[in-house]
Amino acid sequence: MKKVLHLLAAVCLLASAAVSSQAEITLPPDVMAYATEGINGVYSLDFDTADKNIQKVFAEYPDHPFAHFGNAMIAWSRYEYEYELSDDKQRKVFEQILDDSIAGIKRWIKKNPDDSNAYMGIGALYGLRAMFTMRNRSWITAYFSGRKAIKNLEKSLEIDPTYYDAYFGLGIYQYYAGTLPSVIKVLAKIVAIKGNPDEGVKQLNLAREKAHFTSDSAKLILIEIQNTRNSKYYDPEKSLQYIRELRAKYPKNPLMHYVEIICLYETGHYKEVTEQAQQFLALIGKDPFYKDIYISRAYTALGTSQMAQGNFEAAKTLFEQGHKALEKQEPSRWGVWNEFRLGEVYDVLGEREKAKAQYKYVLSFKDKWGFDDAAKALLKTPYSVPEGGDVGPLPPL
Repeated sequence: MKKVLHLLAAVCLLASAAVSSQAEITLPPDVMAYATEGINGVYSLDFDTADKNIQKVFAEYPDHPFAHFGNAMIAWSRYEYEYELSDDKQRKVFEQILDDSIAGIKRWIKKNPDDSNAYMGIGALYGLRAMFTMRNRSWITAYFSGRKAIKNLEKSLEIDPTYYDAYFGLGIYQYYAGTLPSVIKVLAKIVAIKGNPDEGVKQLNLAREKAHFTSDSAKLILIEIQNTRNSKYYDPEKSLQYIRELRAKYPKNPLMHYVEIICLYETGHYKEVTEQAQQFLALIGKDPFYKDIYISRAYTALGTSQMAQGNFEAAKTLFEQGHKALEKQEPSRWGVWNEFRLGEVYDVLGEREKAKAQYKYVLSFKDKWGFDDAAKALLKTPYSVPEGGDVGPLPPL
């Protein structure tokens, strides 16, 4: 869920850069038109249209923060969702564009040192780098990138204390730094990473209520927080309300559609999960923005919903259908998660040898998605449904 929402939040932040309107620094009308068209492309995951229009912005206004931020977001979006984190070449493209974008906004700041939008944009890009490097377990790089992100966001507020959009990034930092996973607790002590989850949630809600540009982004992060089980902030019904508002606003984005499916699952609306997942699956191949690589998402939703209802034979059939549909595709995060879930279902049904074969199959892929430890554990000890029948969240580990 986190990876879906961070991407969508980044897309919403891209919109903020486009319509930002500091009095002394504005985009000409024709460039605004390109920007709007580019944003619509990103919202629909139509990256070719987005890229074509962002390049027009570069041509008219070479180092404007929007152009650089938009370029980085397109590269990130492609790597994250068009390629499902599976293409190392696209990863290198993203890393290079991110570096170039940060350098470009730095050049803009030298010429426009009082542009709060520039500090907002570069802060967001440093935050993106922090998230990316943390995912790849480069903790020190993640820390220093995160520190630069906060410094620039605070500078944005220093220039304009009413720039509520900056609270979006600050809220993310406060929440996630305050809820660090145990694997980096030691690092947190060494470099003195501190956060306050309550303050983070407060700042995110302030952005949601008052920000001009990042209100939607704040909603997306709050959805993730409110869907986190065993958390004081757990409120999946509110998450469902937020995503329905956003989906109504951006109806063509298939990822908004899928986040609604996740929220329906988290609220126990399994009949609607099935209906929406079937609709999602039916759109693949018919709607140009519902890509073949999303097939595994649909089957994972269908199968996991059946697991949650205790219908393991039905879940088995669905995960096996997902396996067959994916045989000719390159492995993706959701595709391998479908295989992992199939192993769990085999275990529940007493088909231990098939289950072990599934876990070994998961281990046959390069561990890009962090499934190996869980697969190794299940090779030693068969999966069983926890007391109370909770089979866990819908998204991957």
